[in-house]
Amino acid sequence: MSAIFGIVRFDGEPASSRELDRMGTILAHRGPDGRRAVVDGAAGLGHCLLRVNREDWFEAQPIQDGGLTLVADLRLDNREVLAEHLGIAADLLRDMPDSEVLLAAYRHWGDACVDHLLGDFVFAIWDARARSLLIGRDPMGQRGLYFHHGEGFFTFASEVKALWAVEGVPRRLSELGIAQRVLGPLDPNPGFTIYESISIVGGGTTLRLGPDGTVSKHRYWEPHAAPEHLCRDEAYYVDAYRAVVTEAVACRVRRLAHAPGLCFSGGFDSGSIAAIAGPIVAAQGRRIVAIASVLDEGERRLVSDARSAVEAFRRYSYLDLHYYVRGDEGVFSDLETSFAMTDENAGTPYVRRGLLRIAASAGARLVLDGHGGDYTVNTNGKAMLGRILRRGNVGRFAREFRLRVRATGRTWQQVVRHDVLPAFRPSRASRLGRLLYRPTRIWGVRPVNPTFALAMFAAGAIDPARLRDDRVPHHRWRAFCLHHLRKVAAMQPTQPTLAAAHGLDFSRPFHDRRVVELGLAIPESLEFRGGLERHLARRVFADILPSQLLARGPGNDAEDPDMFRMAKESAPAALAEARRLDRDGRISRYLDLDKIEAMLTKANEARKPGHASVYTAARATALARFIAWFDAGN
Repeated sequence: MSAIFGIVRFDGEPASSRELDRMGTILAHRGPDGRRAVVDGAAGLGHCLLRVNREDWFEAQPIQDGGLTLVADLRLDNREVLAEHLGIAADLLRDMPDSEVLLAAYRHWGDACVDHLLGDFVFAIWDARARSLLIGRDPMGQRGLYFHHGEGFFTFASEVKALWAVEGVPRRLSELGIAQRVLGPLDPNPGFTIYESISIVGGGTTLRLGPDGTVSKHRYWEPHAAPEHLCRDEAYYVDAYRAVVTEAVACRVRRLAHAPGLCFSGGFDSGSIAAIAGPIVAAQGRRIVAIASVLDEGERRLVSDARSAVEAFRRYSYLDLHYYVRGDEGVFSDLETSFAMTDENAGTPYVRRGLLRIAASAGARLVLDGHGGDYTVNTNGKAMLGRILRRGNVGRFAREFRLRVRATGRTWQQVVRHDVLPAFRPSRASRLGRLLYRPTRIWGVRPVNPTFALAMFAAGAIDPARLRDDRVPHHRWRAFCLHHLRKVAAMQPTQPTLAAAHGLDFSRPFHDRRVVELGLAIPESLEFRGGLERHLARRVFADILPSQLLARGPGNDAEDPDMFRMAKESAPAALAEARRLDRDGRISRYLDLDKIEAMLTKANEARKPGHASVYTAARATALARFIAWFDAGN
């Protein structure tokens, strides 16, 4: 994962080369193959290079050409299409890095160049003549860019900590950020970070900094169903599914200079990536480094372990299978990255560090994972049988009901309870039921200091109703997918940042805009068939996936199967340390430490609610320790 960084002053002062050098030094781990910065009067831009694809050997950023200076961290998937539009000859394109293609696109289309780009990217372009800066981020936010808009200057970087190398950037936690972390509101908050006066460019967004320091924001893309995929017949969706998913995977591996890594569970999402990428990588004379998080062989716990699913791929010669089994590592082993990884959809930090460490030691420079399939093209929605019945399809409901019982091994009563009734429960009734079930308000069972929570509600910073109404009703699953995609696009790039610490690039094929735009167009009738979810994946990839996977019932294996034991072992000591560090209430003003302790003590590993309670308590303890660690750093 390369890095970009820069400073633009609009107070008449020149950009500081010393501050730029400090930013580059902090981001040096992202640039093992080169680091360079340039200053052009009021602006200074820098780049740290990690070579991943073949054309990266020709990178020489920052690029300065005709008054424009460009830095970018990117992979363009439509290089050839762009070259044809821009009149770039094939022999020139062969040795042309993606950054030069991007600069040519900017010269041709201006700010609208982002509408023509496919791939993962962040970039910054300084126009010395107009004294203006354009920065942009890819549609689903697969790469990230943080910024601070200060008094007389604007600074940006691929990681937050590089911004603190610039004088005038505050190093303080935001109380709203802390409230967002501990209360977990449903709605996305574009630009939000945990740090005061530091924002992140949203996915699918560009920012334009004018010569007077004003910033304008443009949202050029939002998750939507592509018109060309709407209202087609079943044969079309079968063909489109295979073509789009295959291309989203292939474009990430076909130009690699090293074998890729894959965070692997043996499920439909990571399994499809392996099956598509495998022959491409094999043709390069390499194998995919596939790493799975599992329990010790023979060990059994309440959560589902991926070992059996992974072993079904053992016969695939293009996979170099590795297992990560937790040792002494835990969620509190590295406070900075552990806290960063408590974001939703980020995974468990000690597991991710273990997977990435194995990938890096095997020589990979790119790691993929299958996250995102569940809410794009491989939807794993709840109560799909109930949704069929709500639409009046009684005959189909009866057939699918019988097949569901047979495919899952559940009793008909269990199928009714889990797969039918939730679709008929009104959202207000669900909300009331949750309120009656618990002795306090739902936000009250979170380990937050009630005084702090009420202050956030009173100030209008967080809507308490959006904490109680914590899910989109099952019969509106498409609305949930759309809402979740918007939230993901607004989030911080925790996975890429963690991968960069191990010298790795990171990407999620199911977050490709082409996959998203197809997934939102697929009819619900093709999402559930034969009593099982993921109908298209089973049908389209039946020729390349293991028979064991194709026959698999609902549910996913846990990425962190040892999470309960890890938290039970390590969280009490971490919480005790947080109590010791709670001087002048700097932690307890935000968190209810007694409630955290009670959640840890009462949790029962034999019951699934106990796992959720321990996970919530561990996240809160990580936040408590991070607050103390961050304050000590100041």
